[in-house]
Amino acid sequence: MSNRFEGKVALVVGGANADEDRLLGFAGLSALKIARDGGKVVIGDIDDEAGTRSVQKMKSAGLTADYVHMDVTNEDDWQVAVDKTVGLHGRLDIMIMAAGIPDRGETIDSTEVDTWRRVMDVTNLGMFLGTRAVIEPMRRSSGGSIVLISSMMARVVRDGANAYATSRAGMTHFARSAAVQYGADNIRVNTVLPGWTLTPFTANAFDDEWSERLAKRVPLGRVADASDIAGPILFLASDESKYVTGSELLADGGVTAWIGPMD
Repeated sequence: MSNRFEGKVALVVGGANADEDRLLGFAGLSALKIARDGGKVVIGDIDDEAGTRSVQKMKSAGLTADYVHMDVTNEDDWQVAVDKTVGLHGRLDIMIMAAGIPDRGETIDSTEVDTWRRVMDVTNLGMFLGTRAVIEPMRRSSGGSIVLISSMMARVVRDGANAYATSRAGMTHFARSAAVQYGADNIRVNTVLPGWTLTPFTANAFDDEWSERLAKRVPLGRVADASDIAGPILFLASDESKYVTGSELLADGGVTAWIGPMD
């Protein structure tokens, strides 16, 4: 362990899967590493079972962690989570927003309006409500870091996933807007754009055969795991990136740099 996050308080949203005995999510692993490196963590998620289990294990390991139920589309839930974080620890320095849901590969003309709205609400309304909720406590802490988890789908598209890709592109532009607005407050806002990653979010789709197929499309030759994405998240959350704001950090193994196999 290091003291990389000593004195820092983080709200990690979508970070319920932080239990090392199970398949880790990259937000959950980020929460775990922040706590191990001296920080205090509040995990917010809609998966109460996974979140509670993860926090209990973190506490049993001597780490400072708490859990709060959150629906990111609910303004009151954001306020409760921020109030709990500040009430427990007196400040808020880091917010990582990783909540999201996919659409199911529909074409534009077959996508239901309710599906489109739900994807946009979880991703875009969620990031808006979250950023708005943490600005004032971060000002009181003399600054902070907001890390929004987008996707390489903000840069490229595939058949289907229209709502998902559009919502993730929206995150990157929102981050630039927020970075400009709150730079004077020493509040940095950045996005991480993960590529294909094996997490609880994707496990049902990523069987061995599919992972091997995807790996052939990745210049680094493999699908990512949680640690591959947590590293960029933690860099942007930490003071190591204190002069980085309004940026997009691609963590896709080179997928979006490559036209793909020619045979």
